[in-house]
Amino acid sequence: MKKLALFVCAAMTAAALTACGGSAQETTAAATQAEAFAEETKETAEESKEEAQGEESSQAEETEAASDNPFNGATVKVGCSSTFVPFESIEMAADGSKTYVGMNVDLIKAIVEKNGGTVEFVDMPFKSLMAAIQAGQIDFCSGGMAPTDERRETLDFTEIFFYPRNAIVYRAEDDYPDLASLQGKTIAYAFGTNYQQVAESVEGAKAVGIQGSPACIEEVKSKRADACIIDGAGAAEFLKQNEGLAMSLLDKTDDCFAVGFPKESPYYETFNNTLKEMMENGELDEIIASHLSEQFILD
Repeated sequence: MKKLALFVCAAMTAAALTACGGSAQETTAAATQAEAFAEETKETAEESKEEAQGEESSQAEETEAASDNPFNGATVKVGCSSTFVPFESIEMAADGSKTYVGMNVDLIKAIVEKNGGTVEFVDMPFKSLMAAIQAGQIDFCSGGMAPTDERRETLDFTEIFFYPRNAIVYRAEDDYPDLASLQGKTIAYAFGTNYQQVAESVEGAKAVGIQGSPACIEEVKSKRADACIIDGAGAAEFLKQNEGLAMSLLDKTDDCFAVGFPKESPYYETFNNTLKEMMENGELDEIIASHLSEQFILD
């Protein structure tokens, strides 16, 4: 009886296999497909795991790089001279709030913000910038300073990013096309700038130091000075706002702009590397062109 039952069970099982799987070949093919699917699923899982590990590694590297960046999360104090139009100046709103604007301002903000920091500008006379750095009142100064040998003894300078062109500004009824034409005249210049050397180089001229370029313009308008030596780009802006003045743009000189840092500043290397990247990828040229004519863009 038991043998009969076993026989019937075996027969039923064989019938079921024949009905569901068809032939033995079909059953084998199904098994093969199942194995392939399992293998493919395993490979996909391993790939997903590797991708996830790669993303985690990349995120960890970015986090580490950010933590190593001295600007990340920091607010740096940057000294500037707000009388230096169009490079550094202040716009006053109706509510009394002020905003720093200008080419140098845009450049400083772009570099600091690219590295995760924010900028607090500190306005002061140009001649006070070096002393403020040495006293630790500011972290570095904005970009209107030429890296002379004397200044390099105290500060570290970035790459030179701009070559200005000086200008003679005078009353429209006069005509001073070049420095030689200013012999024996009274020439105003801004304290602490390289314009002092230019004014003093004119034979027989009386060089008078004034606090800032706007004050130099007022000296000329009031006839206390025959002319003043200021930046050419700034001169063009002043002429738009002051009728009765004229200017003569001088040839390019060795004068140049860089950003000055205290010796061993933690910000120097990161800032300078970002500046060089912006010089190479065209971002610097875009900032210059947004404030000045293309003749001021570096060759």
